[in-house]
Amino acid sequence: MTLLLSTAADLYWLGRYFGRSQELVDLLLTSLHDGSIESLGIPLSITGTWQNFYQQFDKLSAENLAAFFITATNPTSLTACLEATRADAQATRGRLSGELWIAINSAWLEWQERTKQNGDFTDHLASYQWLESSLKDIAAMIEASVDEDIKHFVHAGLLIEALDNALRKLATPDTKFSSMALLAQWATALRQELTQLKVTVWQQSQHACDDLLVVCQQLPEHNHDISRIQEAQATLQRLTYALADVFAS
Repeated sequence: MTLLLSTAADLYWLGRYFGRSQELVDLLLTSLHDGSIESLGIPLSITGTWQNFYQQFDKLSAENLAAFFITATNPTSLTACLEATRADAQATRGRLSGELWIAINSAWLEWQERTKQNGDFTDHLASYQWLESSLKDIAAMIEASVDEDIKHFVHAGLLIEALDNALRKLATPDTKFSSMALLAQWATALRQELTQLKVTVWQQSQHACDDLLVVCQQLPEHNHDISRIQEAQATLQRLTYALADVFAS
């Protein structure tokens, strides 16, 4: 059954917000485990939320950071990411398996229940750890889906989010990223997803992905050249714009 572009867009954004949730909870758990001021500042740098944070808290601490990424007044919080994931899942409920929809909806409801009270740092950390496990289970359900159309667009969203997060890390001092080669692998996988789509409609997106792959392959392994990283970020942005143009057509 052919997907409507509106459904494809919702699946793509489901992948992006779900991937963003995964990346963020992993980043927060790493920073909170380290506990140093430098490490605690990394999630704020990557999400660009230093100003928002200091409008709500007077100092940077593990307790305040954990609370900040739960609060609804932070548009980059896990609460915001999970709510958006659930909304996109609801919009595509007719294509998702019943099991996958229930898992996403249940995760959102459980997260609301866990975070509606003003708990302490131990409560927040336990919620993060629970969410990390829950998202892994949902990711396994996505991979087990037999609907290839769903997986094309969800995977595209997941891969773009992974690339965006990795490039943000590379552009942020004190962060670590395992290997530049991984960026090229993700760009290759994204290109493979896009090649499954009709060329006449998605050609501009495919060309932008080709450009992204070239830029990622040229990133030096041991020298974090900020100009090269910014070029990769700009190329990724052109790809997202090209996808948005198709979804809006």
